Amino acid sequence: MHVFRLMGMPDKIIAFDGLPDELVEGFEMLSAEGFPRHWKEWLGKRERIIKVPPERDPITGQIRKYEPIVEQDNYFYVVDWMIRPVVEKWQAICDYVRQNVSKDFRLAERIETMAKPLAPDKVSAISLEPEDVVVIPVMKPVIPVDEHGHKLPKAEFLKCEFEGCNYEADGPYAKNKIRMHNMRKHPKVETKI
Repeated sequence: MHVFRLMGMPDKIIAFDGLPDELVEGFEMLSAEGFPRHWKEWLGKRERIIKVPPERDPITGQIRKYEPIVEQDNYFYVVDWMIRPVVEKWQAICDYVRQNVSKDFRLAERIETMAKPLAPDKVSAISLEPEDVVVIPVMKPVIPVDEHGHKLPKAEFLKCEFEGCNYEADGPYAKNKIRMHNMRKHPKVETKI
């Protein structure tokens, strides 16, 4: 489960169940420090990898490379509305969720309006309980595979509807190909009265 903390006055919380990990890459991860123990248990442990950039030694000129720092803690993913790349990534998540949400679950027009505020106002203590957080179930897209487990390409085959014509078209523009074929090879014969 991926839990997002939407920055504002007060901050809001929303969660997604079944979101792919590649969609949340690049979001800042904020520790749940200061939250009650039951919140931390609900969030669960996540791993955060901090990449340390290489540095050049000023005396010898050698480049030193460091191993990334790996931390495990209870983390929120932070959506800061002032950082444009983060907002674009949030929009990508919203688009993905709209395409893959269960048909039984009703989404609001703007997903961020479904988030619950942590407190009634910006100076109050946390009053939201983890059970009250909206968790949006995301279904995994069905990917067709062959008998060896390889992903099958999406192909659409259409045939010409005229008798005796064996023309077939495939690909994303199959409908357009069939329409153009019909206009060129099977023009409508107009009869004059």
